[in-house]
Amino acid sequence: MNLSSHTFKSTAPRLMRSSMYLLGIFLFCFSYWLHRSFGKPDIEQITYHMNFGVKLINTVDPAVTRRFIRWCVVAPLIFFALLCYTERRGRRVLARRSQRCRAIFSRLNKWGPLAVVFSAATFWMCDVSAFKYITSDFGPDYFGANYVPPKSAPLVANKPKNLILIYVESLEQGYTDRKVFGHDLLAPLTELHGTNFPSYEQVPGTGWTIAAIVATQCGVPLERVTVFDPNTQGQVINSFLKNAVCLPDLLAEQGYRNVFMGGASTSFAGKDKFLRQHHYHEAYGREEWLKSGVPESAMNGWGLYDGDLFSRAKTKLRELSASGQKFNLTLLTVDTHEPEGYLSSGCAQRGFNGFDGVISCTAAEVADFVRYARDDGYLEDTNIVILGDHLSRKNPLTDQLTQRPDRTIFNSFIAKDAPLPNRAQLLHFDLMPTILEFTGFSLADGRMGLGYSGFNQHALQPPPGRFAEMDKSLMNHSDQYMALWSDPESDH
Repeated sequence: MNLSSHTFKSTAPRLMRSSMYLLGIFLFCFSYWLHRSFGKPDIEQITYHMNFGVKLINTVDPAVTRRFIRWCVVAPLIFFALLCYTERRGRRVLARRSQRCRAIFSRLNKWGPLAVVFSAATFWMCDVSAFKYITSDFGPDYFGANYVPPKSAPLVANKPKNLILIYVESLEQGYTDRKVFGHDLLAPLTELHGTNFPSYEQVPGTGWTIAAIVATQCGVPLERVTVFDPNTQGQVINSFLKNAVCLPDLLAEQGYRNVFMGGASTSFAGKDKFLRQHHYHEAYGREEWLKSGVPESAMNGWGLYDGDLFSRAKTKLRELSASGQKFNLTLLTVDTHEPEGYLSSGCAQRGFNGFDGVISCTAAEVADFVRYARDDGYLEDTNIVILGDHLSRKNPLTDQLTQRPDRTIFNSFIAKDAPLPNRAQLLHFDLMPTILEFTGFSLADGRMGLGYSGFNQHALQPPPGRFAEMDKSLMNHSDQYMALWSDPESDH
């Protein structure tokens, strides 16, 4: 008994010391991995994705998992081993030095683990703006003061059209800048001459794919529903904005059939839960393409290449149009995903190469789909919206993009008779009322969710300081926002 107690007392400090060193080294390596793979990290995005745990690993590109293991598991162990070796060698050298040197080393050695953990934690919290995240519970409730429930803004149908909504992964307007890139990387899309809002800007809570989809279709950000909020941890798994009314909900009420088709897994980051919760009648992603006979060898790390996605979308468009029912066909690409993109064999055979080739080839694939719809007469009763889902994060062209004074998101509204924009600026939340009015519905004052319609003339327009106010206060805690997630069945 005494021997066991003595062994524990002598072992426990060493275990604690090692654990602190490993934690500190892991935080540094984790931050490096985030920057290397995704650019500047966003704590809202990190904490949101942590809700899905092991399931996330099964749906993400395997290359992302391999890089995580390399930098966040193997690298910390190697650095820890080197640190232990250096300490041991240092003690041997100091054994031959004066007593004063040994005393100084002893003090440094005693506080070393705490210093490593403290410096790593401080660096990491500053890097991801964790202090702002923590203090957001005490700021003004921007959401509650500005949110307009969609049910309070009745729709008036004015011969509405079918809708094709195309989200292109990380597509920025800056790729069209000839001064930066030498030529327009998005020339095929530019040549479609769609209606464009030149200042489609990104605000907090919209900077990753599922957040962008939610923001553009529901008029709300993704915020504060994370593993750091125990009151809602289970709810994000069981339901997805259960009490929110979103674009597909409103379209379904008007008799539309909502269909989603994406290259990546529909279950990644809870996308399947959002689609089911909000009246998407059909959803196709990586798993469905595999079941349909697409070999895994013909896919990239995330799923179906963009060219193959649009080929299947043409088939679905013919099917939906032939049914005679109004429809919303939502597409989500993947080839331009960071950090290096995915060049399909078809794009390579057509002469595209490098990441700029991936961008240009995806632009060509989207434009080809639009021309197909136009040439086959679908634009007689169908309008098309093309959107970058968010700004790009970390890719081979990031340095060039950051040279531009303003970074904005690509958007193009294509219709036989498109309404006129009422301003230049657009935020993600504006897309819900904007798409509805573009499709052929009208809103009395153009307001819905946190958004203002970008089409038609309305007395209410976004206040001049809206962007700055959102950047400061949008992610603050809001009881009204949390009520959108409330699931009474989970509360009992």
